[in-house]
Amino acid sequence: MAHLLHHRRQRLRASGVHSRGAGFSRARPATGGAGRPAGDDVTGVLAGLGAAVGSATRMNLAMLADLAFGTRGAWLVKLAIAISLAGWFGVNISVLGAAASGALSQMGFPAVTPPMVSIPVSLLIAGVALRGVHGLERLGQALLPLAFCLLLASVWMVRHDLSIVLSTTPTGALGFGAVVSAVIGSYIVGVMIQPDYGRFIRRPPAAFLGAGLALGLVFPLMLLGSALAPMVTGKPDLIAAMILLGLGLPALAVLLLGAWIDASACLYSAGLSLANLLPRLGFRPAIIGIALLGVGLSLAHADQFFIPFLVSLGVVLPPVAAVQIVHGLVPQVRRRPTVALRPGALVAWGGGIMAGLAAGRSPVSSGIAAVDSILVAAILSALFLWLSFARLRKVVVSA
Repeated sequence: MAHLLHHRRQRLRASGVHSRGAGFSRARPATGGAGRPAGDDVTGVLAGLGAAVGSATRMNLAMLADLAFGTRGAWLVKLAIAISLAGWFGVNISVLGAAASGALSQMGFPAVTPPMVSIPVSLLIAGVALRGVHGLERLGQALLPLAFCLLLASVWMVRHDLSIVLSTTPTGALGFGAVVSAVIGSYIVGVMIQPDYGRFIRRPPAAFLGAGLALGLVFPLMLLGSALAPMVTGKPDLIAAMILLGLGLPALAVLLLGAWIDASACLYSAGLSLANLLPRLGFRPAIIGIALLGVGLSLAHADQFFIPFLVSLGVVLPPVAAVQIVHGLVPQVRRRPTVALRPGALVAWGGGIMAGLAAGRSPVSSGIAAVDSILVAAILSALFLWLSFARLRKVVVSA
């Protein structure tokens, strides 16, 4: 291992180029390099606001959709969210099976195929999701210290080479807007489901800080830590680097638990959305059905053809989050009765989608698709709310 790291050190000195593990840090240093923290900041604020709205209203994602869009309008929102969450569950399971199979093969267990990992894990995940949010909380409490210790160990083992890697000039071509949109889009599903968990937190400021710091600070730091070992060793991912460093089994355990948490959260929220969309189905059958769908997607290698579709949903979901946050933050909105359709919210959603698609081609665009979609949806939503309350005040005064 020492010989391989020495060889890698010489290559870094000679080439001055990051390896594939560098991720978004390969963007242009003056523009795209700043996109990673900017995207993290937007994601953290959006997640914090979503969790705070959940705490203030005690409403989950599906209930907030009813409040903002009306029961019929929310049907489209719930359908998009349920498809996205169920799809991400299938992709997570598929990626987990492939990664675990590859890691075990490198450690001398070539007979373990991806389905041998993904099928039992998906069934176990369904069991955790059926226990509700408390099962996910216990899993997270066990995983975070393990993952943190493993990342610290990996950084410590390659510490002598970090100065070479960090002083290397990035050579990638991603611009600022592309990086920000990619960062926001990569975790927009996680942002969307924050009300599902924030509603269990007593005080909205605590919910905001918890979700905001988790996704805006801790998560990016863990991503940075996970990129350092692959950058030094020249491996394409953290698991391969950990195997080279002699930490294969602990890394595999954290991979399994991390994917377990991510997939469990997707499955739990997908079950809530689907059960709310189809009340006769119920939560438990929804969880079981989505788990079986995940197994099918895994066997079909969903990560190879389903990801482009899910990325396209990243254009659709950010404005939904903006509309629901605006509605949830206004106390008067929370007290009004639920109706079948709220056209203003649907127009705001559509306007946000169009703004995201037109990013960079409009004179008033920020050049960042995700930011444009969020801002336009929030502004239109606030405008329609103001108009509706102004019209209501006129009716009251005239009466």
